[in-house]
Amino acid sequence: MNDFQKRYQRLRGAKYSIFELDVQGFCDKLLSYKTMKDKEKIDNLLQLDAFMYVNLGSDSLKSEKQETKKKSRIIYRSIKKLDNAFGDQCLIHQDKSI
Repeated sequence: MNDFQKRYQRLRGAKYSIFELDVQGFCDKLLSYKTMKDKEKIDNLLQLDAFMYVNLGSDSLKSEKQETKKKSRIIYRSIKKLDNAFGDQCLIHQDKSI
């Protein structure tokens, strides 16, 4: 079970709110791990990103969509610290319409 899955278990039982999700804290903690390979760290970060977007729906408020995009950029910047080229591609191709 990876770090994201452990934290996801806590989120699954509670009502999800993008505004309460501490993405920066998760990214900082994950990047500080010395025993985890960079690929595993990137996988965990992308799982968190997917989790945020999966919880957006057609009934989501514009503010929720904007907050998700902001937190997604935090994730992509963290990825960029591990893999500069891939992080840049994620940031460049992020949806600009939200």
